[in-house]
Amino acid sequence: MDGHSNEYTSLFDEANEAWDAGERKKAFQLFLAAALNGEEDAFNSVGYFLDHGIGVKKDPAGAYRWYRRAAMRGNLAGCLNMGVWYRDADNLRRSKFWFERAYAQGDGSAAYELGKIFLHKRSSASAQRALLYLTAAAKSKYISEDERVEAKNLLTNMKRK
Repeated sequence: MDGHSNEYTSLFDEANEAWDAGERKKAFQLFLAAALNGEEDAFNSVGYFLDHGIGVKKDPAGAYRWYRRAAMRGNLAGCLNMGVWYRDADNLRRSKFWFERAYAQGDGSAAYELGKIFLHKRSSASAQRALLYLTAAAKSKYISEDERVEAKNLLTNMKRK
């Protein structure tokens, strides 16, 4: 690792420390500095802060650009956030594409989202895929407890039909 990588990583670490301490503006500025210096882990964080208006004015277009930059480099959180972005824009085809990329990296939240997409398609082939994804979500270590519970509830409801 060269000296620059250590400097950028420390910016990213400082940003996380500032965020943990509730210093939102400082955290955003540090994430942005790290991202502008090429620290790929910071790309998704900048997108998240812009998306939610944390320490900075909300900027949906800017959030999209940073999420995409992260996702195009294979960042799991970036892929997941691109899926959420397109889901919220009612573009299920693109949403599915990004959730599949996150799922391929082992993300349980992406499995949950894919399960919901296929559950609503209402064909037998889609039901089988929904079952596959929701089962993976329910068993995943990489999913929120709320999503795990909801995945299990959806599976229970599927089995009743």
